Amino acid sequence: MNLEAVFARNDQVVSRKIVDELILVPMRKNVADMETLYTLNEVGARVYELIDGAVPLRGIVNAIVEEFDVTEQNAESDVREFVEQLLEIEAVHEVEREG
Repeated sequence: MNLEAVFARNDQVVSRKIVDELILVPMRKNVADMETLYTLNEVGARVYELIDGAVPLRGIVNAIVEEFDVTEQNAESDVREFVEQLLEIEAVHEVEREG
């Protein structure tokens, strides 16, 4: 996965913060799919928050390195893997970039 790729959150997935966790709830035909909830830990929640349709993965990796006690190599690997998982559950999508 290219570190210059930019991703955006799917507007059919609602997120709610409960204590230190972020809960993702997919919406199906404007109804919450309560059978399929995803719980994100602090780091996962931060990555999800940083996915805004403008910041490339490299920027997200850099933010994770600055905010958490993790090496750049580990952050890069973890962010790539996590974004792949978000793609699989359709919580995010890649933004087409011009040029």
